[in-house]
Amino acid sequence: MSVLLVVDDEPAVIALFTHIFRETNILIEGASTVREALAIIEECPPDAVMLDVVLPDGNGLDAFRQMHEANPQVPVVMMTAGGDSETAIQAMQMGAMDYLIKPLSVNELEKIVRRAIEVRRLMSESVKLEPEASSGSQSALIGRCAEMQKVYKSIGRVASQNISVLIRGESGTGKELVARAIFQFSPRKDKPFLAVNCAAIPDALLESELFGHEKGAFTGADRRRIGKFEQCHGGTLFLDEIGDMDAQLQSKLLRVLQEKNFQRVGGTETITADVRVVAATHRNLEQMCSQQKFREDLFYRLNGFTIQLPPLRERESDLELLVEFFLHHANEELSKKITRLEPAALEKLRNYPWPGNVRELQSVVRQAMVQSSGSILLADFFPDLSDEAVGNSSFSADYPLEEPVAIVPIPLPNHERPIVSRTDAAETVEQLIDRHRVANSTTLYEDVVDEVERKLIAVVLDESNGNQSEAAKRLGITRTTLRTKINKLGIGIRRVVDEG
Repeated sequence: MSVLLVVDDEPAVIALFTHIFRETNILIEGASTVREALAIIEECPPDAVMLDVVLPDGNGLDAFRQMHEANPQVPVVMMTAGGDSETAIQAMQMGAMDYLIKPLSVNELEKIVRRAIEVRRLMSESVKLEPEASSGSQSALIGRCAEMQKVYKSIGRVASQNISVLIRGESGTGKELVARAIFQFSPRKDKPFLAVNCAAIPDALLESELFGHEKGAFTGADRRRIGKFEQCHGGTLFLDEIGDMDAQLQSKLLRVLQEKNFQRVGGTETITADVRVVAATHRNLEQMCSQQKFREDLFYRLNGFTIQLPPLRERESDLELLVEFFLHHANEELSKKITRLEPAALEKLRNYPWPGNVRELQSVVRQAMVQSSGSILLADFFPDLSDEAVGNSSFSADYPLEEPVAIVPIPLPNHERPIVSRTDAAETVEQLIDRHRVANSTTLYEDVVDEVERKLIAVVLDESNGNQSEAAKRLGITRTTLRTKINKLGIGIRRVVDEG
């Protein structure tokens, strides 16, 4: 259960948060004054704080300063009326995570709260190295093979050094866990740790995500936004899938790494940020450099120290350790009491090449546990892991369906979004923006970006006949990223019988 502290002297605001998160795993705790909030933070720190700018016994900046001194790892999101936005921006420059403008948008509020709690988890939940299965942490680097021992030694050597680190390895090998371990063993451990997946954000928006933007910098930029580099001053920024970054943004990132300063999109103010960058990729950057798809000078700048993660198929001796760990934690989540695998089940796992690596193994174990009813996990409970059935695994390579398919974006629950067809996708971005503006959308930026992505992915999936591998290749993103977007945006694949 996560705890969100809402600091606001208006009871209606606290009641709103309580109502929104009443059926979630987020517990709302309210405070109406700075003094009351500080007492709560010192006695039992929450996972995140929503802080109003105007309070009876202090202003937002003073309140944030005291909260940050009391516990710098608790993410704070400011809440402000439009006229007080400059105060909120100053607080963000001091280390606040984000700010919301009243009246509050429920959709935006939910996203920011969950993001804040995730940031807290990333900073506070230690990455255990070879934990016991009974360890309470679900974030763990597990392995006793020679290659994993090299990874542990590399983390120890580089964590305290103020240099960039490049983590390399296939998808699902645990690159983010290594990045977090570097952060937790570094002198910057009391400062922010933020993660950005460069493949999950459209190129046009990634620059704003990293460096921020000024109000009016582009259509939909209705307020100034502080980027991740500015938020992460003094801390560590993890750039996942760095190989998916476009050439223009690569150039700007290189300048930031060299000069330690940048400008927001649409701005003229030069901002200095002391940020350690840890990057990760599954791509062959050397080959991309030779093909002029990745800047060679940026590659050398990022590659201050390299950590290579081995694929699971080269870690056969670690398979049982990983399964034991996943069994323990899934037992708690699924209310099961499974203690072991039958020998045939373990042999089945050993004979599979694991293209999705550790992440795929975890998914397969959980699927099997859902099917089980006793204390032993049988081979029959596991999904078909043969090469012919590889497409049935959510982390394996996709294959063309035998039947004709139609790709239809399906609206997400509780959201009134139109079903998108190939004809609808022809709508221009300008028309799309105008349509949302006429509808008086209070989340214009988010709505437009989601709809553009939904239309683009639907068209590419349609043209790829439902083959996600081919679609991901055409989009220039990973299969994992594509699957994430399909689930987030409510895009479904409907089989259609060919009557001809």
